[in-house]
Amino acid sequence: MPLNFLKQEFNCIFKINRIYSTAKAEGRLSGRFMKVVDEKAILEFLKRGESILFLKGVRLTPAAKDLIRAKGLRVVQESGDYIPAVHPPHRVVIGSDHGGFDLKQSLLAKLKSASYAVQDVGTQSGESVDYPDFALQVAAAVAQGKADRGVMIDTIGIASAMAANKVRGVRAAPCWNVETAKSARGHNDANLITLGGKVVDADHGWAIVRAFLEEPFQGGRHEKRVRKIEAMGRF
Repeated sequence: MPLNFLKQEFNCIFKINRIYSTAKAEGRLSGRFMKVVDEKAILEFLKRGESILFLKGVRLTPAAKDLIRAKGLRVVQESGDYIPAVHPPHRVVIGSDHGGFDLKQSLLAKLKSASYAVQDVGTQSGESVDYPDFALQVAAAVAQGKADRGVMIDTIGIASAMAANKVRGVRAAPCWNVETAKSARGHNDANLITLGGKVVDADHGWAIVRAFLEEPFQGGRHEKRVRKIEAMGRF
């Protein structure tokens, strides 16, 4: 199939989905009343420690809107919306399987020494565990706004990236040197990094994580491309 035809087909489907989502959000595709979200619902949301509010097919009361603005919540209207990574980050969630446990422990200590607010979701030993379980916890914390960035470590770093990228709003990048970490941030606005405990030592791992946390997203033409990646999640 010609490349130009694929591009035209993608753009057409993207526009249709955008029109449909907008119409549905405005209540024009349903004869029923939209669900009303008031300030009490927002307060319950805040109690869970989340800062990204996903809304679809609902109506906010004026008081709810005021509370959202006052608390600085980020609102996403549909699943494919692009949520820029927080920069500079302060809250970091870290996890690993058994293959990345030793490196996780080393990075955990360095992150705390660097004054980051760190959440360790495990594992807590070198005993065999399944990497998807911990990749999900790291990815969920980032996607829900409970952490600004995520770090996940397994044996090589590829498998956890595949798992984390299944979570809506997560842009996980496997990195093995400072250059890849800087590119993941500067060009792709990655909000989660995956490392391999077998291929990266403690000092090198810390250099990679520091680059990931400190490198800003360049925006511009790169943002347009990241938005296309997020739009693909609507298919």
